[in-house]
Amino acid sequence: MKTVKTLSWLVVLLGVWEFIAAFILGYSAKAGALWDAIILGIALVILAGWAALSNQAATIKSLSWVNTILGVWLVLAPFILGYTKLAGALWNDIIVGIVVAVLSVWAANTKTA
Repeated sequence: MKTVKTLSWLVVLLGVWEFIAAFILGYSAKAGALWDAIILGIALVILAGWAALSNQAATIKSLSWVNTILGVWLVLAPFILGYTKLAGALWNDIIVGIVVAVLSVWAANTKTA
């Protein structure tokens, strides 16, 4: 259970980073990239935080799979929403998305009992 909670807390930190990245990396003027970062950052913080605080294996597993989907979305978002020319947003989302997906799959597949 400790490993799953640690992985979930790492995803929470990535969610916080995703939320503030648009302002730090300077792409807050592009509405699509900004709102994607804000919405996904908040979603990751809430869902991964819920998983980290939960003691129910089924809840943790379900939330981890949802976070995996959000990680995949982060990788695809620059191409779908059209902000591939913003290098900071593009690479931030690809890197954060891959790390979120990997950590979330790991958490979803770790035995909690």
